Amino acid sequence: MVLKVAEGYIDMGETTEERDNYLRSACSAWNIACLSPLKREPAIKQYVEQYQKINKADEADCKALEEDLRLLIKQKDRLYPDVDVQIVNSKIDNIDGRDHAIVVTARIN
Repeated sequence: MVLKVAEGYIDMGETTEERDNYLRSACSAWNIACLSPLKREPAIKQYVEQYQKINKADEADCKALEEDLRLLIKQKDRLYPDVDVQIVNSKIDNIDGRDHAIVVTARIN
């Protein structure tokens, strides 16, 4: 489901490491989409602030990240509005020259 939500997004990465970073962003967007509408805006703001701090990103990069997050959240809402599981881990492994996405989820009570 995450790959369907992030179709084309993860593939923007040129290396396995970059694709892994895009997958993590897509998973964060998924988790934010599972929050109540009132909690989404603060979560998006916090995510972008953390990204800026960790990556020393400029304003344009942060704005682009926020736009991507919002698009991924809309896509998750459109495709899987009733799926309410949190992603607790994800990674991309390159096996025999092919990328394989591994996503671990947990149900929310």
